[in-house]
Amino acid sequence: MGRTAGQRAGLTRQQVTDAAMDLLRSEGLEAVSMRRVADRLGVAPNSIYAHVADKAALVDELIDAMLGGVATPTDDGWRARIERVMRDSRRELLAHPDLVPFALVRQSVGPNALRLGEVTLGALREAGLDGPAAVTGLQVLLVHTIGSAAFETGRTGDPDPAARGRRGRERAAEFGGVTAELSEPISRWSGDEVFERGLGWLLDGLVPGSGRAR
Repeated sequence: MGRTAGQRAGLTRQQVTDAAMDLLRSEGLEAVSMRRVADRLGVAPNSIYAHVADKAALVDELIDAMLGGVATPTDDGWRARIERVMRDSRRELLAHPDLVPFALVRQSVGPNALRLGEVTLGALREAGLDGPAAVTGLQVLLVHTIGSAAFETGRTGDPDPAARGRRGRERAAEFGGVTAELSEPISRWSGDEVFERGLGWLLDGLVPGSGRAR
């Protein structure tokens, strides 16, 4: 069997992913295309297709490469390990905002995603959840973590957050009731606090009696 164009060019999938990640960080996701990656590597585009089928597959590789920045936690307690994985995953998502919408709608099955999923499932089993309950626990934690990052990246793109906050306070006050009473905190957003408190509440609910955060 003959070698593929990518093999003849001496390329590896890792080189392709690294080149795409460089483009993402320097110019944004719109700049990432099979042709631009090939240009960056000094090869013909068909050499890239030997490793990834299309841009969608390339984005999947980028998401998993992003998760490579999340270390395997070595904390002793199951809860601390889960907190570390989710906290560090959020950090990487916030550092790669162009990938957040894709992380919301795609289930990553790359080696890093599988590694971190294994850590979380193992920690949940240690806490007393197993089988489908552990899978649901993992999914709930991912929804919170990725959703938190999506909410934050959307707000950081606001051209005038002060004006939006002011409009929020005014409309809440006009609405009346409890909403009016809480118009000030409603108009503010503390991403770290919301994420950490929400993560604590989720873990408290998943494993009653393990509570630490309030």
